[in-house]
Amino acid sequence: MKSILLASAIALATASAAIAPTQAATIVIKTQDHMHMHKKHCRTKWVTTWQHHHKIVKKVTVCN
Repeated sequence: MKSILLASAIALATASAAIAPTQAATIVIKTQDHMHMHKKHCRTKWVTTWQHHHKIVKKVTVCN
């Protein structure tokens, strides 16, 4: 009885040791920007608006 339990424990250990590397090769880790290798292109834009008969000029950074 002990030899059957020992043999099944060894078989289970060797099977899991053989399966683990193949499963590790199929793991894919995805990040939010995994395909985005380019830097963001930013530029400064001046926005002019009128408020209560006064001209307001704002400096805004626009990135894509």
